[in-house]
Formats: sequence, C-alpha cells, structure tokens
Amino acid sequence: MLLVIGRVQCPPERRDELVAQFEEMQDNSRREDGCLRYGFFAAVEDPLSFVAVEEWADREALDRHFAQPHLHEFSRRLLELVSGRPEVAIHEIADTKPFPRGATED
Repeated sequence: MLLVIGRVQCPPERRDELVAQFEEMQDNSRREDGCLRYGFFAAVEDPLSFVAVEEWADREALDRHFAQPHLHEFSRRLLELVSGRPEVAIHEIADTKPFPRGATED
C-alpha cells in the first residue's frame, strides 16, 4: 500500500474556492480503481492549513492516478489558490496493524 500525505495553506479569501476544489478532487479520485481512501482535512489549530491523506492499493494505481486529467487540472488550479508550494510525500507501507486494544484505556 502507498500512503500519500500533502500539506497546503491558503489565504483567507481563497479558502472557499480551495475547499470546492478539494471536494471535486476527492470525489473524482475516490472513483478510481485502487483508491482505498482519499480525503482533505483542515488543521485544528489553523483552518487555513489543510492535509490530504490518500491510500492507494499499489504503485500502479497511484501511477494511473497521476495520469488522470482531473489531477492535472486540480494541480494547476491548486497553485493559484494556495500560499507557498504544496508539500507532498509518498510513503510505501510494508505492513499495517490495528491500534492495540487497551492502549487508550486505564
């Protein structure tokens, strides 16, 4: 599995436009083969900072995603709406385990 984490900030006057772009992007991406999860989230401490979290079944699925026209249009528009350069990191996950039971219990 591949995990993609992205981070952006926007000026206050562009927030609504950016959220609309996020909604369209996540709807399109969630329909792609190999997309396990895809979402954008506002930071608790700063409503102008957002984090994208994507989970892809494998590299081939992510490569197909990178080739999608909707991603290219989103990327072009994103650069017009954000402050600074977006940060994006791709993580290859070898194994995932559930959170241990009782870890949050006293």
